[in-house]
Formats: sequence, structure tokens, C-alpha cells
Amino acid sequence: MRPPPVPFHRSSLGRGVGLLMLALAAMAVLVTLLALRARDTLADLRRFDQINQVLPSMTLLMEGLLNAETGQRGYLLTQKNSYLQPYRDAARDLDRRVDELVERDQDSAHVAKLARVRELVQLKTGELAQTVRLHESGQHDEALELVLSDQGQHHMNELRDLLGELTSSLRAERAVISERLASNTSRTELLLLAALAMLGLFTVLATMQVLVRTRALTRAQKRLRGIADNVPALITHHDRTGALRFANAEVGRVHHADPATLLGKRIEQLSGAHHAALVEPFIARVLAGEAVEFDAPQTVDGETLHFHQRFVPDMHGDQVEGFYAVSLDITERKRAEARMAASERRMKAITDNLPIFLTYIDREMRLRFANETLRGWFGLDPDLVMGLHLRDGFGDAFFEQRRVQLELAMQGERVEFQLSSVLQGKLRHLRTIYVPDRGPDGEVQGVFTLATDVTAMKQAEAQLARLASSDALTGLPNRRELDPALTRALARQRRHAHEGGAMALLFLDVDRFKSINDTHGHGVGDTVLREFAQCLRRTVRASDMVARIAGDEFVAVLEGLNHPDEAAQVAAKVVEAVAAAKPGGLEITASVGVATVTGGEVPAAELVALADRALYQAKREGRDGFAVIAWPGPGTAVEQRR
Repeated sequence: MRPPPVPFHRSSLGRGVGLLMLALAAMAVLVTLLALRARDTLADLRRFDQINQVLPSMTLLMEGLLNAETGQRGYLLTQKNSYLQPYRDAARDLDRRVDELVERDQDSAHVAKLARVRELVQLKTGELAQTVRLHESGQHDEALELVLSDQGQHHMNELRDLLGELTSSLRAERAVISERLASNTSRTELLLLAALAMLGLFTVLATMQVLVRTRALTRAQKRLRGIADNVPALITHHDRTGALRFANAEVGRVHHADPATLLGKRIEQLSGAHHAALVEPFIARVLAGEAVEFDAPQTVDGETLHFHQRFVPDMHGDQVEGFYAVSLDITERKRAEARMAASERRMKAITDNLPIFLTYIDREMRLRFANETLRGWFGLDPDLVMGLHLRDGFGDAFFEQRRVQLELAMQGERVEFQLSSVLQGKLRHLRTIYVPDRGPDGEVQGVFTLATDVTAMKQAEAQLARLASSDALTGLPNRRELDPALTRALARQRRHAHEGGAMALLFLDVDRFKSINDTHGHGVGDTVLREFAQCLRRTVRASDMVARIAGDEFVAVLEGLNHPDEAAQVAAKVVEAVAAAKPGGLEITASVGVATVTGGEVPAAELVALADRALYQAKREGRDGFAVIAWPGPGTAVEQRR
């Protein structure tokens, strides 16, 4: 017997139930996938938020460390307490900033590194506190030694490395999360569309199930919207014309408006024409199917904000119907970078305007840093000589003049010396200090150099020496210069005496000089003395010393005479030359006392006294002449010429 036919309504019901069960199963799968994706997305967003809290803490910690180190370096250059004071507050906040960083960074992989960061910061703050205490107690050399210590630089370098590694790791993780969020958003939207299509297919057979599913989807959308609204980033969706189709709560916060009121507006209406022009090239690329990432400033209510933006194409098949945009507010980071750059500019301005030449030379004798004094002293552009060997940048002569001191500094010795160099045609006297730069392993990595121009001081010293040893009126050597010169001449005469040579000392004055001053005045008297000195200087040999010892009294030292009689000839020439020259336009005569020496030990003071006796002998004989007495004096003949 054939089985009775199944009623149509029961068969339809069975198929409907089967389709409904299939729909429910499919919906169950979709709901599970969405729940899993939402859970993963929420975890990613929480981690994203945590990273965004940790990175500014790292930036503030690094800024505080750099400020503290800048204070130390400023103190190194100036040794003034004022350069440490602005950074003491920064040093006091370092422990708090480390605590904030450790509290915010809950990544177990960072625990060891953060513990090391805390340890290094405590060492660094202790070093700065020690520097301040030494400075305030007057122990400046010990403070400088502490600032220049290798251990402090080693700690700072390790801190930079640790914070750099942590920052790079977090930024890389954040970039991965951003990409995953963008990808998950697109996939979630596709899953939602599939679920809606399936619900539409089974609307007739499972109205109640569709309604239930719709409510579930609504809750999921609210959940996703809640997630999007709590992401610390601007999340938007734009169509191909650039009109806004979706905006999360962060967009409304930045633009001070309800996100719903912003829908439909184009980018130039939201952010201004300037920002629209900046992002236009990137919009063209994303509408061509390319994901792009960039930084761009944006002015909102007169305030300039900085955003790191990522545009992802909204693909439907092969067609791009719009794009998603995720924008992270990096204004604080930019401001921190600007503050750091300003601090570096201030430090460079200080070094460039110091009246010293600062450089850093590596172990290969290559120039790695120089302040602006390089241009003023050497006429060199720092950018052109940076990285060159000293021999190539400054020339062989300059390098060889300092090579020995540089080698000593490269061996770890602090070197201080003075040298004179011709720089751009000008002679400069430089006082230079070489300070070795030791690395973490104790090896010398290079040398800091500080050179001060002491030319003015050297010139002043030379001028003082000239003023101390010369007569201001005549320019001749004075008594202070004569005494050691006469002693040296007598020492040479002792050697010359073995060859039969002689020397003589001439003691001269102007006859009746007091009456010249009384009659014509001291101005004429000074002119007479100046011209008398010039006449005397012209009459004797260039190698003979002529000095003014007091008033109208002059002395001439004649060395290298072949015979004592030559001194009398010189004296006669002087007397004749003075009478012919008429110093001051007056009829002037001179008297000369000559003391000759042919050998033996002759005390300088006694030789001067002997010449003075001969002068008075010439005066007694009527002036306008000379008298000669040979050492030792008694029993010698006296010659006179009128």
C-alpha cells in the first residue's frame, strides 16, 4: 500500500521549520563570530588606550631627563648655579613620572625594563643632587668632575636606549592594533550585512525570529557604537565625495558639536579649506584603493591641533565607495617635540655665542661638532667641515701643531696648553683644554675641546713689558732695561777679551740743560731730549744699546770694539753730531764720559760710576767734549776734545 500523501501545509511547515532551523543555525554562527570579534576588538581598544596613556608618560619622563642633563651640561659650560636652578624642579618630578609610567604600563614583558629605568632614574637624580650639593658647598672642581664622569653618561645612554626600545615596541604594537581595528571593522560590517540579508530571506517564515535577530543586531550595533565612541581617536566614514557618513563621539568632542549634526558635511566644511588642501592628495590615493598614513595639522576654533591619520578604502567589490578615517590626536607629542627642539636651539644659541671655540673630535680625528666660533675664527662653514679629518678641515700646520696634545687626550689624559696660530691672517694666542670622552667600557671615544682667545691679554702683557722697560719720552730703553743688558754685555766682553777685543760705556748729558728748561720751558726741553736721543741713536751703530737713565742723562754701550780708541772716535762723532743737529732749534752742546774695558772682571755698577767720573771730567774741562778713562781707572790718561 502506498503511504498517504503528506498534506501540503505540513510539508511546507516542515520545510519552513528546516529553513528556520538552518537560519537559526546560521544566525547562531554569525552571532558567535560577532561576539568573538567584539570581544577581541574591545580587548584591542583597551590595549590601545593603555598604550596611548603610557607613551606620553615616557615622553614626559624623557623630557625631564633631558632637562636635567641640559642643566648639568649648562653647568659644565658656565659653572654657574643659575644654569642648574631651572632644571631642579624637573629632577624632583622624575620619581613621580617613573611611578606613573610603571602604573600605566601593565605589560608583563616590560616589568624588567621598567625596573631598570627606575633604578637608572634614581641614579641620575642622585647624581644631579650630588652636583648641586658640591656646587653649593663651593666644591666646583668636584662638581665638574662629577658632571663629566663616564658613569653618568653611561646611565643616560642606557636610559635613552631603554626608553627608546619601550617606545618603539609600544608604537609598533599600536600600529598593529590600528590595522587590526580597521580590518575588524570592515569584516564586522560585512558580517552584519550578511546577517541582514539572511534575515530578509527568512522574513516570511520566521518573522519572530527576524525580530529577535534584529534586536540582537541592534544591541551589537550599539555595542560597536559604544566601543567606537570610547576609542581615543577620531573614527569617521566618508563617501566618494568626501561627505561625512559616520562620526564617533571623539569627533564631536574635537569639533565641539554633536556628531549627528556633522553628518553630510564635507571635509572643507569640517576642518577648513587649508586642511582640506593638505589631505586632498591622500584622499585621491585612498579612493584609488590604497591605504595611506600621514601626519597633518588642523585648526579647530583658532587652536592648531596635530593628528596622525590613516585612510582605508571602503571597498565594494572592485569599486571604492568611500573611505574610513582613523585620526589620533598627537598634539601633546608635537608640543613636547617643539619644547625639546626649542631647548636644543637655546643650548645651541648659548654655545654659538660663547666667546670660546667648542668642538668634539672622535677617535679617528674627525670633527663631529663645532660651535659658530668656527666660522668667526677660521672662516669655515660648520656644515661643510663636519665629519672631515682635522688635517683636511684645518690644514696640516694647524693639525701638526696640536697633534701631540690630541694623542695624549685620546689616551685618556686631560691636557691644557697655550699655542699661537695665524687664523685668517690674524695671529691668535689660544688657551686650549682637551677633555677625554670615555664610553661605557671606559675607552676614550673622542675628545671635547675648549679654546679661549687670550690674544688681548698677551698683547696687554707685551705692552706692559714694553712700558716697564722703555722711556716714555724718547722711546729708548730705561734704567730697568739697561742694568741686565749691561750685565750681559760685560759677560760677552769677558769672552771677547781673549781675542783682544774691547768695549766701552758712554755717559752723556746735555750741557746746561736746566737753563734750557728755565728759559724756554719744559716743552722745549722735552723736544731737545727727544731730538738729542734721535741724534745719539743715529750716530752709534745699530747694534749698540742707547738708554735714557734720568733727566738729560743718557748711556750708550759699545760692544765688539777692536781697540779702546774706537770709543773716543764715537764720542767725538756724538759731540759733533749734537752741535750740528741743533736739537729743539737751539745751539746745544753735549758732554761725554767714556769708560773703556779691555778685559777682566768688571762690575757693572763700577763701570757706570767710572763713566760718570769721566763725564764730570769733561764738564770740568769746559763741556762740549768728552773724556776717556780706561778701566780700572786710577793712573789712566784723560782725553778731551772741545
